[in-house]
Amino acid sequence: MRRVGDWLGINRATLGVLVVVGGLGLSEELWRNFLSIYLNVKTGDLAKAVGYMGIYSFLENLVEGLGYFLGGTFAHRLGPRVALAISAVPMTVGFTLLLSLHEPWAIVIGALLLTSWDPLSVPATFEVVDSEVAANRRNIAFSVQSMQKRIPKIIGPLIGGVVFAIGYWANLWLAVGVLAASVIAQVTLLGRMKPTPEPDPMPAREVLASIPPDLKRLLTAEILLRWGDWFVRDFAALYVVAVLGRSPAEYGLLASLTAFTALLTYIPVGKLADRSSNMKPFVGITFVLFALFPFSLTLLPKTGLPLMTALCITFVLNGLREIGEPARKAAITAGMPPRIRARAVGLYWGLRSLFFCPAPLAAVWLWSHVGPEWTFLTGGAIGLCGTAWFLLRVRVSK
Repeated sequence: MRRVGDWLGINRATLGVLVVVGGLGLSEELWRNFLSIYLNVKTGDLAKAVGYMGIYSFLENLVEGLGYFLGGTFAHRLGPRVALAISAVPMTVGFTLLLSLHEPWAIVIGALLLTSWDPLSVPATFEVVDSEVAANRRNIAFSVQSMQKRIPKIIGPLIGGVVFAIGYWANLWLAVGVLAASVIAQVTLLGRMKPTPEPDPMPAREVLASIPPDLKRLLTAEILLRWGDWFVRDFAALYVVAVLGRSPAEYGLLASLTAFTALLTYIPVGKLADRSSNMKPFVGITFVLFALFPFSLTLLPKTGLPLMTALCITFVLNGLREIGEPARKAAITAGMPPRIRARAVGLYWGLRSLFFCPAPLAAVWLWSHVGPEWTFLTGGAIGLCGTAWFLLRVRVSK
């Protein structure tokens, strides 16, 4: 059993991270995929629901960017153990707000708090993997971590789609129970992490300057790619349910299909990337498939295929875009100076989120003026620009 753990890059510290990330992820996925559908029910107006989702997605990325900065600082100064514990606090407050108030504005604010656990935790998880796992096991370690994030994305939408028939409040209470179990797991497992060394008090300006040029070019390519992705990401559920006429349970199935497809790729691709001297092809495939999702969601249902068949193909392709994610994360981690790794990762992710946070608002404006299909196609075109920049200008070292 220990040999299997070593092969997968799992030790006591990474196991603690897997349990915490998996629990908080499941707590989010039980309600997250149905937020836009719930807003559509509450407002009774698709245009208003699209508007609320645009505002929510803009604020989510803004809060996420700030969360990455804070998460990097917490992990750097307090250590990953404390940073991971802190990440559960906003989720607790968010559930309290969502279950107490039912106005659309309160739903948006509560949901923002509920999703802020991830940016607070990411720098800490990167620090643990890089400090606790051997260099020739980091791709597979990130693959296992990505799998742990995807398992909730498979289970959560399936359970949430069924529970949604009872009421959205039921989704929330179920998620509260999962959160409580995760907090207990934190107290039990996080104490096994190694103590962190004394932090290096480097100013943020110097941290940014220390990021290698190729990672800065990768960051610009990602910003373009994510701009295009956010033209469709939080609007896909509304499009499938309110425009194409499928049920929330069917959308939950599609979301789970995406996560299950991604899950199947992580172990074989992670091991292949660990053995490869060039990780750019893996990351390049991810960029291409990110850019193609808006096109496939718009065009495949119009090909004459049965609608659910076309949507299943679309969401399987969307799951395959995770092929290069472990390689991308490993390249970013390896490229950061070890003494400031957590802060540099937080700064990288934070800048990325802040630069693409206006994208959902642009998508709302396009949806209201040219309709959802042209909104998605525009997002796909922006994603292709980011893909071209990556393929032409970015080197990915191991």
